[in-house]
Amino acid sequence: MESQHGRFEPTRFEDLTVTVDFHCHSACRFCIVQEGMNRFKGVAFERFTAAVDDNVEQRRYRRLTFTGGEVALEKRLFDFVDYARESGSFEHVRLQTNGRLMADRAFAKKVVDAGIDEFFVSLHGPNAAVQDHISQRPGSFDEAWAGMQNLKELGATLLTNTVLCTPNADHLSAIVETVAPLEPVRMEWWNYLPMEDFSDERELLVPMARLMPSLRDALERAAELGIETTTKYVPRCLLGEHGASLDNGQPDVVIAEDFYEPYPRFSCLYEAKCEHSETCLGLTHSYIEKYGWERDRLVPEPRTTPWREPVDGFALASERAGGTGAAAGGRTHPEWRALVDGVAEAHDAQLTSLTLDRRRCIYHFEQGESSVDVVLTARTADGPALLRTASFDLHYRNVEGAETTLAPLVRAVAEAVRDRDPGGMKLDERKGLVGVDALRRSALRKQRKTES
Repeated sequence: MESQHGRFEPTRFEDLTVTVDFHCHSACRFCIVQEGMNRFKGVAFERFTAAVDDNVEQRRYRRLTFTGGEVALEKRLFDFVDYARESGSFEHVRLQTNGRLMADRAFAKKVVDAGIDEFFVSLHGPNAAVQDHISQRPGSFDEAWAGMQNLKELGATLLTNTVLCTPNADHLSAIVETVAPLEPVRMEWWNYLPMEDFSDERELLVPMARLMPSLRDALERAAELGIETTTKYVPRCLLGEHGASLDNGQPDVVIAEDFYEPYPRFSCLYEAKCEHSETCLGLTHSYIEKYGWERDRLVPEPRTTPWREPVDGFALASERAGGTGAAAGGRTHPEWRALVDGVAEAHDAQLTSLTLDRRRCIYHFEQGESSVDVVLTARTADGPALLRTASFDLHYRNVEGAETTLAPLVRAVAEAVRDRDPGGMKLDERKGLVGVDALRRSALRKQRKTES
């Protein structure tokens, strides 16, 4: 019951995250980098500049995010930011932060003036009682709140992130009400992932019966207030009418130390039956071991196409393909749909799905009882392909029915993509963490042993 859900791959292909610091003045109970805090080192400046230089040439990424422990504590932060901005290769530079240092108005202004235009602020409670309990630092909520107010007044783009865990599970709508006056462009809700405490001895995992009603209420309230939302690591079928908010994509990561080797694994009993199994991870194994499979709670949406075990990894929606800002875009991918618009109808067929991740764009066409996938991947010089366009290698796969019947449709799709491809549309064959140094330590040990 595991299949591809056990192989989680980052796929937010227009974002690059750089981990530059492993210090923090909070001590959040759920922290996923807790093991490495104050012990591991951030990315060396020289390695960072190499990644930026690569983006100058390749233009792989539109957004650069600085993260770590609390990255605002990094002494060389402004050296990193200056190099990124001076490269001219990123449309947005984002800081992932607990917001506490931004309570100092002068420091907040210095950060904004340096060129950081987006702030992804951790907000795990609606008040000091909840957030300070989670962060284990009295005063942390008041500092974060003052910091967010400063950032808002300075004209920065504000996003919030809330980790869903036992201490805040009953306060999610209150968090929306608290932050609403600051008009964040998006609120993200990340279900807690056990990275060290796999048996949940800290009792941070929230049972779905308790979590989901509270989360749905929060999503509904955010929608009423016009705040965009994203959810991660919860079953889509439990989100109700807010199912489209699920986006399990993650950015590429440049990181010097990979301390979370045993990344959580996911499974779902209904994977082969559900229409959304390509984008929904299901439940973590830690959750299943503690609370069970939720057999009677999960409700799969019947598949419209036969399920197949993926042969090339997990396909997740991209965050903002082709968008122009933090709140821009959506999940309909109009630029990619336009490449094949109208072709299916001209051949008495239908485009029934479009799946876009960092490495590929997959169009699924149905023609009567027959169906086929047309797949776009990054253009190569001499790799196997049915056809090459300005941006892509084009392939087809998963033919169901008569190939002779589908051949004219595939040919027409290929010609449409070739004629409409403007060039510069980005797909990237690399996957996961970026660079040799990003290999997990166990893999590095094996590599060195082989070389010796």
